[in-house]
Amino acid sequence: MNAHTLALVLAGAVCHALWNVVAKRAAGGTLFVWLFGCVSVAAAAPVALAVWHVQPQAFDGRMWLAALASALVHVVYSLVLQKGYRVGDFAVVYPMARGTGPLLAVLGAVALLGEVPSALGWLGVALVLAGVFMTAGGSAGLTAGNDAARRWRGVLWGGLTGVCIAGYTVIDGWAVKSLGMAPVLFYAAGLVFRTVLLAPWALRGRGDLRGQWRQNRAAIVLVGVLSPLAYCLVLFAVQTAPLSYVAPVREISMLAGTLVGARLLRESLKPSQVAGAALMLLGVAGLALA
Repeated sequence: MNAHTLALVLAGAVCHALWNVVAKRAAGGTLFVWLFGCVSVAAAAPVALAVWHVQPQAFDGRMWLAALASALVHVVYSLVLQKGYRVGDFAVVYPMARGTGPLLAVLGAVALLGEVPSALGWLGVALVLAGVFMTAGGSAGLTAGNDAARRWRGVLWGGLTGVCIAGYTVIDGWAVKSLGMAPVLFYAAGLVFRTVLLAPWALRGRGDLRGQWRQNRAAIVLVGVLSPLAYCLVLFAVQTAPLSYVAPVREISMLAGTLVGARLLRESLKPSQVAGAALMLLGVAGLALA
């Protein structure tokens, strides 16, 4: 993985960590997801039109299918993640999601896309994932007053979120690498599909929708802009590096999320979390050299 690709993935990881902290503080549900999706469509549409003007691309049946499949999994991912943030702690849900996601994504890339990491690549993958799970385990104790039931709810919903992450990561890797879809056009099409899919539920309660906007408008705008930015950066990276390398490096967002979350959400850092962060950094270095 070259320096330019690594920079794209790391920038995406920081954006990802920031929008997740904002989403956790908002603790919204379906209406929150639909509203920030509308903001994402509005932010991505001009960029997608500009890209299409410079480099037009006609979608065939497989491309539309890939965009729809990615949108379906992203909708489930967003709803499951918001549920996890409502019933669990950020320090459990986020690392569980970001740990199980790349583990399954790497296996999917190997099984479905035929990617075979080098020995150094596999070592980097192992170190990143070990660091993620050490961080998750280190936060298991949490703060006083959080009982075991809340912790395990976080583990459950974080793990389910990770399954969704693996699903859309493999679909998106197939679309960009195998089908040759332009990342911005592919992602914009998926955003439109997501917004349409959720519209019937969101528009049923228009009063609640207005209330959600008044209560969380700043969070809705921030998540709506940072979320597509984070993922488009990763899609560009997938064009020039194996998905089995990109997916684990994205998990450096665990480090950023832990540090930012500890400060903004008032969650304490433990020695095992620091050790986990060190392992992740070593893993990223290994993948960068692979």
